[in-house]
Amino acid sequence: MRKKFFLYMTIFIMAILAVAFALPIFVTITNSFMTGFEIQNRYSIALLPANSFYALEVFSQIHFVRMALVPDFASVSQYFTLFRNVGYMSALWNSAIITVPAVLGQLVVSVPAAYAFELSKWRHKEKLFFVYIVIMLMPLPVLLVPQFVMAGFLGISESVLAIILPAIFAPFGVFLLRQFLKTLPHEFIEAAKIDGAGQIRILISIVTPLLKPAIAALAILVFVDYWNVVDQAIVFITDVNAQPLSVYLARLTGNFEIVFAASVFYMLPALLVFLHGQEYLTEGIKMSGLK
Repeated sequence: MRKKFFLYMTIFIMAILAVAFALPIFVTITNSFMTGFEIQNRYSIALLPANSFYALEVFSQIHFVRMALVPDFASVSQYFTLFRNVGYMSALWNSAIITVPAVLGQLVVSVPAAYAFELSKWRHKEKLFFVYIVIMLMPLPVLLVPQFVMAGFLGISESVLAIILPAIFAPFGVFLLRQFLKTLPHEFIEAAKIDGAGQIRILISIVTPLLKPAIAALAILVFVDYWNVVDQAIVFITDVNAQPLSVYLARLTGNFEIVFAASVFYMLPALLVFLHGQEYLTEGIKMSGLK
C-alpha cells in the first residue's frame, strides 16, 4: 500500500512539473494568434505590497500577472508581418549560419578524436583527456576571455568564425562519444584489424555506424546550445545586422503580437529537432553513462 502511495505521489508530482514546464510553450503559441489589442486588454499586472504578508517583507513588491490562454479571435496577420520584416529574416539566417557549421564541424572533429582517445596506445592520452574534462567543466564567462584574445590574434573578433571555431573544437563532443565507445565491444574492431582494415576504414565502416545514437544525441545538444547562443554573440558580433535571432528577439518591443509570433518561430526549430531525435537523445545519453 505504501509503495502504491509513493508511486501515485511521484506520478502526481511529475504531472505537475510537466504542466509547469509546458505552460510557457503553450501560452507562447496561443498568444501568437492574438491581436495586439487583445493581448493588451486581456493581460493585467497586480501589485501586492510587501507588508501584506510578514513572510514576504523582504520583497519590495510582488507582481502577479493574469494571462489569457486562448484567443477570442485567432489572427495570423502578425506572422505575415513578421515574414516581411527584413531584420527578423536576416537574424534567422544568421542563426542558421552559426548553428549548422557548429553542429557539422563538431561532429567531424569529435568522432575521430573520440576514436583516437579510446583505441590509441599513446601513453599520455589520459592526461590530455583530463585537460579536455577540465576545460569542459569551466563556466562560459571564464572561457570567453581566452576566446576573445585568440579571436583578436586571428583577426576574426568581428566575425561569426569567433563563435563557430570554438564550437567545432569544443571538448564536450569528444567526451560524450568516448564514453559511448567505452560501452561498445571492441571485438569488431580487432576482427577488422585482423582482416587487414586500416584505421580510417574501421572508423568509417564500423565505428561511425555504431556511434549513430551518440552522434544524433550530440547533434541535438549542440544544435540547441548554439541556436540559443547569446553571450558569444554579444561579445564577438557588434554589428546588429550580423547578430543571431537569440539576440534580435531582445530588441523586439512594443508590438506584443509580433513578439509572440517571433518567439514561436524561434523555439520551433529546436523543438522539432528535439521531438524528432528524442529517442536518439535518450539512448545516446543513457549508453554514454551520463546522468
